[in-house]
Amino acid sequence: MQRSPSAHEHLVQLYENDAFLIDQVAEFIGVGLRAGEAGIVIATRPHLDELAQRLEMCDGQCIALDAAETLSRFMVDGWPDEQRFTAIIEDLLQRAQNGNRPMRAFGEMVALLWEDGKQEAALHLEELWNGLLRAHSFSLLCAYPMRNFGQEEQGPLFFQVCDVHSGVRPAESFIGTAIPDELQRQIARLQQKAAALETEVARRRQVEQALRERERELSDFLENAVEGLHKVGADGTILWANKAELDMLGYSPEEYIGHSIIEFHADREAIQRILETLKSGEALYDCTATLRCRDGSLKHVQIHSNVLFENGKFIHTRCFTRDVTDRVRLEAERQQRLEQLAEIDRRKNEFLAMLGHELRNPLAAIVNAAELIRLSNYDPAYLPRTREIVARQSARMSRLVDDLLDIARINQGKIEIKTTVVELGTLVEQAVELVRPLIEERGHRLTLDLPAGPTTLTGDSTRLVQVVGNLLHNAAKYTRPDGNISLSARVEGTDLWLSVRDDGVGLTPELRERIFEPFIQAPDSREQARGGLGIGLTLVRTLVDLHGGSIEAHSDGPGCGSEFVVRLPLLQAAPASLETVPSDSVLV
Repeated sequence: MQRSPSAHEHLVQLYENDAFLIDQVAEFIGVGLRAGEAGIVIATRPHLDELAQRLEMCDGQCIALDAAETLSRFMVDGWPDEQRFTAIIEDLLQRAQNGNRPMRAFGEMVALLWEDGKQEAALHLEELWNGLLRAHSFSLLCAYPMRNFGQEEQGPLFFQVCDVHSGVRPAESFIGTAIPDELQRQIARLQQKAAALETEVARRRQVEQALRERERELSDFLENAVEGLHKVGADGTILWANKAELDMLGYSPEEYIGHSIIEFHADREAIQRILETLKSGEALYDCTATLRCRDGSLKHVQIHSNVLFENGKFIHTRCFTRDVTDRVRLEAERQQRLEQLAEIDRRKNEFLAMLGHELRNPLAAIVNAAELIRLSNYDPAYLPRTREIVARQSARMSRLVDDLLDIARINQGKIEIKTTVVELGTLVEQAVELVRPLIEERGHRLTLDLPAGPTTLTGDSTRLVQVVGNLLHNAAKYTRPDGNISLSARVEGTDLWLSVRDDGVGLTPELRERIFEPFIQAPDSREQARGGLGIGLTLVRTLVDLHGGSIEAHSDGPGCGSEFVVRLPLLQAAPASLETVPSDSVLV
């Protein structure tokens, strides 16, 4: 039971639940009404409805007003206007007092301002009430919910609320009677501190729960990130790795975590440099490294890493590992392709220069022959010589054009093989006949070593003659005058092995690997080999492949001669004991 207030007294009621507030206001106003005093209630609409059921409010005894509506009548730009407030409330007091009756008033307008964040305006309104109390005889009860003071930093404002009131009534959590006013004030302050502490405890629990949830989410995010992540201690031991890192390298957690990071780097010097850089406090960005996978393969990776230091102590690295193996492979392929294109471009330019050189010589000879005929006025004595020049140079140009057309057909996939039964002796005879002029011109000794009996194979007779002829022509080109060329053949199982050997300029290991590529010739070939476009051997390999065979180049090096060995399938299996009888050396 609270003591009865005296006139000019300004009380504040603190509460935690609305039901307690209604009880206290009903008692405060109800005691006065029953004693014949006047009453004023300025409350929120829900509280007015509750009080109407508890009090007998009649127009002549108690005036009830909506707090928000009344507040709006004297607020100007968020601040209580003193003149408007005084005029409104004094008029209200005069109407309620109706003479010199004692009067009690309850108001919630300050609480509305406080909850709206206008604490300074609420305190100013309390001071305005105090001014009216000094001029008029009535007692006033204000009320604030304790939730308005649930923060520790709100303590000073709470003390100000207590200080502007002559009496402070604690909230319902304290039960006591006949407590001195000062003690009630102290109890109210303790209640505010308890409320602030309770709020802080609840807030910290929420924060801790949020932190645990964030930690769980972060742990899940890192563990299941698509980027490889790991931590390494100061001694190089792997402390943790996520699923992406383990999957990338193929290790289980037991095979990776707890081991030295050095074990998994293919370049130990590189990882030592990485660790030393990190220990010095530097961060790594886009650092390339090569890691060894569980299956023995290598992964090219890109590393971003720095170190967590605490008080200058190395705690662990924070390392992101990205698999760039495909990118490195594509870059290597791109670089290789660029080099190939550059080489193709170079060889194209060399080929065009060579083609111009090769075509200019026979054309010049043919032009000279035509000029000779013109100057001789068709003298019959000059005709055999000029006819021979034109025929020989035309044949040379025809061979060049045929080779170029064959290369074009090969590139377009249009070359055709007309399969017939071919006899080896006839094939070699026709090929030798094609090359005989060049061999005779350079004085070469050609030796043939063929099987004694008939040897037949399936293929395109014209193209197979071209294969053997090109090999002989190549040997003649790269063999010094008066040199030696040999052509031999043997039967092994179902295959025919045919070899063309010379004691000419030979091949370097690099040239031997590329000799069948288009437009490839030995250095200074035009001077040593008497011309050519470098496509003869390319035609040979293509034609041999189309016949289901193979070809290899052999040489002991520059100046040691060359050998080209062709394997072709026979028409049918030949007896393993088939003897070959060397033919006599033939000087052609």
